[in-house]
Amino acid sequence: MKIILLILLFMSSLGWGQTMNNMTNREKFQFIFEKLTKDNLYLIDEFYDPNIEFHDPVGMIKGTKKIKAYYENMYKNVKTIRFDFSHFVEAGDDVVGVWTMTLETDKLNDGKPIVLPGTSVIKFSKGKAIYHRDYFDMGAFVYENVPVLGFIIKKVKDRFKVEE
Repeated sequence: MKIILLILLFMSSLGWGQTMNNMTNREKFQFIFEKLTKDNLYLIDEFYDPNIEFHDPVGMIKGTKKIKAYYENMYKNVKTIRFDFSHFVEAGDDVVGVWTMTLETDKLNDGKPIVLPGTSVIKFSKGKAIYHRDYFDMGAFVYENVPVLGFIIKKVKDRFKVEE
């Protein structure tokens, strides 16, 4: 009996069987950012309304089918990804989260971690996200981490720096 109890405790610590139904909107927001991977894209259906409108510096996506394809494509080359939240602001069904993403992929920055600050705005209705907009510097995320292009962008930025 003790073995079964230990197994159940271990599985629950891994998030097995965890549902977003009893979470606040802020908790859902943080949960999806911390738990979503290429291996559990089914969470998209639990978090997003089928008619979700998603915006980021790359473009706009509408609907869970397209957002699943977007995340699947984005995560296929990700070795690790982590979001650390500094704070949240809530107003009714709207939640804003300020985060720092740490990402490792062989495709950018020679496989070394990329650290990127950002902010997300998520609007909920009836417990599901109906609008999601991410704000981050696409240049710092991608362009500066491509070998030749990154060198050029960093040189341009250096020319505009103001000494403190």
